[in-house]
Parts: sequence; C-alpha cells; structure tokens
Amino acid sequence: MSGEGSFQRRLRRAFMRFAAATALLYGLLIYLVSLGTEEYLLRRYLGAVVEHAIAQIERPGGDAATQGMVERVRALAPPAHPGALLAPGLEVVRFYVRASPDLPAWAASYGPGTHRRRDDGTMLRVVSIKGGSDALYAVIDGDGILDIDDLEPYALLTLLLVGAAVTALSGAIGGMLARQLAMPLVALTREVNGHREGPVAFSGAQRGDEVGALSRGFAALVARLSDFLQREREFTRFASHELRTPVAVFKSSLAVLRATDEAPVRERALLRMEQSANDMADLVAALLALGRRPEEQGDRDLQELDLASIIQDLLDRLAPLAMQKGLRIERQLDVHVRVQAAPGLGPVLIDNLLRNAVAYAHSWIVVRVDAKGIAIENDVQGQPRSAASTGYGLQIVSRICEREGWVLTHGRHGGRFAVHVAFAASS
Repeated sequence: MSGEGSFQRRLRRAFMRFAAATALLYGLLIYLVSLGTEEYLLRRYLGAVVEHAIAQIERPGGDAATQGMVERVRALAPPAHPGALLAPGLEVVRFYVRASPDLPAWAASYGPGTHRRRDDGTMLRVVSIKGGSDALYAVIDGDGILDIDDLEPYALLTLLLVGAAVTALSGAIGGMLARQLAMPLVALTREVNGHREGPVAFSGAQRGDEVGALSRGFAALVARLSDFLQREREFTRFASHELRTPVAVFKSSLAVLRATDEAPVRERALLRMEQSANDMADLVAALLALGRRPEEQGDRDLQELDLASIIQDLLDRLAPLAMQKGLRIERQLDVHVRVQAAPGLGPVLIDNLLRNAVAYAHSWIVVRVDAKGIAIENDVQGQPRSAASTGYGLQIVSRICEREGWVLTHGRHGGRFAVHVAFAASS
C-alpha cells in the first residue's frame, strides 16, 4: 500500500507543479498584455485628442498670427484633475507649437509622428498644421492617462492570490485524477501480488491503453513462469521415478561383479550394467527434451526409431519376468516402420508401455506396430484403482505424445485394457 500511496502522491505533486507553472506563465502573460494594452490605449487616445485639437485650431476665423496660435493652443489645455485614473477630454494632454515659450527643449527635436521617451515614459505626438508651416506638439506624461503606479501592488497581489488559488484547486483536482489514474494500476498490483501460480487473466487486460498492455504482459509472463515451474516439477518427478529402476539394476550388477570371479556371471553383470547405462542415457535425453519450452523445439535434433527392433529388445529383457508370471506375449510387428522423434523419447515411451503392461497383465499381452502407431493390449483382473494403476506410465507417455504431436488413447473394456499411440503424419 505504501507504494500505491507514493505513486498517487507523486502524481498529485506533478499536477500541482504543472498548475503552479501554468499560473506563473498566465500571470506573466497578463502582465505583458496589460503593458501592450496600455500602450495601445495611450496611442489611440493621443491620436483622438490631437485630431480634435487640430480641428479646433484650424477652424476658420480668428487671428492667424503666431501670438494668436499660441493663445489658441493654451486654451486647449485646462489644468488636469489630480487623482483621476482616466482624465476626461483634453485635461491630461499638454499642447505646444514651435513658438510656445514653454515648449520642452527635447520635444523640438522630434519630427512628425508618435514617440515614447525612454527616460520618463512621456509620449509625444507631433503633427504638421497650417499646411506645414507650423507643428502641433501633444505631450502626455508617463502616468498621464492611466495612473497605475498605485494599483500595481494590488494587481500583483491579486495575481499572486489567483495563482495560489489555481495551484490549490489544481492540487485537489490532481489528487482526484491521481486516484482515478492510479486505481487500475493499484488493482493490477494487488492481483499480481496475490497471485500464486498458474495462468491468470488480470483485470484491465481488455483495455486498449498502457494499463491493458501491462496487464497482458504480466499475464503472459505468469503463464511462462507457470509453464516453467510445471516442467521443472515434471522433470524432478520423472527423474526420481524413471531413473530408480536402471540405477537399482546398475548397483545390483555392480555388487554381483564385485562378489564373483566367474566369467559368465561377470559377463552377464557387465551386460546388464551396459543396458542400464543406455537406459539412463535415454532417460536423461528424454527428460531434457521434455523440459524444453515449446518454442525451443523448432531446431531440435531428430532420431530415427526402428520400432520393431526396440520392442524386440525390450521384450527380450522382460522375458524372465514374463516367464515368471506365465504370460503369453503375441507380437504383430511391421519391421519396416520408422518414426522420427527427439533422442531418447521413443525408447522411454515404449519401455514404459511394455514394462507396465508386463507388470499388470494377468495372462496375455498383444503388441502391434504398423505405420499408424503402436497398440498394446493386456488382460487385467479385478477393478483397478485408477487408470494409472493399470500400468503404461501414462503420465510420462502422455507428455511424450504431447511433445511429439502424437495422439494417445487408452481405456478399459471389461477385463481388457488397451492403449494406442497414433503417430503424426510428419513422423
């Protein structure tokens, strides 16, 4: 749960940082826009006032002398009202002509147009009048129309409060969004932590976003791990069960070899040891083949099996046990049948089928081999406890058939038990 809460906290902090940055940028944008708006309004206002002043100055009638012009200009500019944010009419504009005694020295150097002084922010508009024989100078101080110096602290405080409010609101919204976004990941984390073994379909697998891809990836990984664990268990179980017999035969033959000096007895013991070593080699190869993943089987090695010869050899080795039980074994073997399989799998499969058939048969066994597959039948007495108790090592046989693409069928009919392994066409 701490990891889940940490993810939500990180996501909420990310939202808050984004909101704070957005508020800061938004405040900066507002400030720049306000400056541009002030400049635009001043220019428009100054232009309108100058046009109105020119219309009054150049109105027909009156004295056209220079002294009369100065008087007219002075009459255009009554004293400004202190404290007014937006001065009405022409109160905040000072007008001059070239002959005005109070014309600022710096203004005389400007030509026609609208100008802004960098020193104090004063705005000047120069317009030719009287056919170009004179010029009208309209001057507005930097704070003439929009006196915002006193309002700047309040504006900045307002922007700060708005930014703080936006950040807090974004943090709350980010927290809710973080919980919504984290909910599928939290559920997936719980399912992954709670799953023990076996294939599983995690929640969110049907989604088309990253959570769905993550869920499907986890499910595929769990399936691969489960398959690996299953193959590891089978390898351990098969190895402990199948290697027990050849190891016991090898040890007993070794004991006989040590206990006698008779050449025939030693020769038989050596022969049994050799057979046990071959059996163990086949078992190890078979177990390694069964332990590989299905996708690793594309480049596998194949071994051609002479089924009739393998069955004959195994039945000869089982002959003493069959004679001891008084079994009658009928053989119907096609000596031309050849099958392709991974090394070790064929002998292990046939050995399990024949060895368990001899062990569980009551009086007879029938073994058939043709191009379609292997069929083994034997009679059984009483009611077997399960299919596995009738012999044939069906578990490892089933895995070998699954590995090679063969079809295994078996069943009991009355007092007869039959098993059939059908080869694939590619074999």
